[in-house]
Amino acid sequence: MAPADLLTWVRQYPGILVEITGGEPLHQTGIYSLLQAMIEDDRQVLLETNGSLLLNDVPDAISIIMDIKCPDSGMAAHNLSENINLLKKRSQKQCGDEIKFVLSSVSDFHWARAMVEREQLYKWLPVLFSPVRTLLAPQDLAQLLLDYRLKVRLQLQLHTLLWPDQTRGV
Repeated sequence: MAPADLLTWVRQYPGILVEITGGEPLHQTGIYSLLQAMIEDDRQVLLETNGSLLLNDVPDAISIIMDIKCPDSGMAAHNLSENINLLKKRSQKQCGDEIKFVLSSVSDFHWARAMVEREQLYKWLPVLFSPVRTLLAPQDLAQLLLDYRLKVRLQLQLHTLLWPDQTRGV
C-alpha cells in the first residue's frame, strides 16, 4: 500500500495506536512521509525496527522498538552500536523507546544478559526479552530471568499465540 492509502485506512479508526512493523519498515519508500503524516494526524506511533539501519532520522514523536539481534539469529553482525547510543540520548527526551532481544537459546540469553548489564540498558529504557517459542520455551526464559534477577520484561510473541499455524503475514 502507498503511504497515502495507509493513512486513509488508519483514519477510519480515530484515536487508535499505530504500530509499523514487518521486515524492516525503514527500507520502505515513503516511510518518513508516512511517519510525519501520522504525527500530523496526532497518532501515537510505534516503529518496530531490526536496528540494521541508522535511526537518526526517526522523529522524536515516534516511539522506536529496536531489536538487537542475538548470535543464534545469524544476524548479530547487523547490529549498529550507534543506534544504542541514539536510543540512550532519546531516552532523555522520553520518546517511549524500547529495546527487544528475541532469544532462540540459552546461549542467546547469556549473550543478551551480558549486553544489558554491560550497557546498563535498563537504566535508559525498557528492555524486553522475547523467546522464539519453538526454540526456547517461555517458561525456561522466565526461570532464567528469575534466576539472574535481570531487570527486563518477558514478552511473548503474541502473533505466535494468536495464529500458531501461520509463520508469515501475521
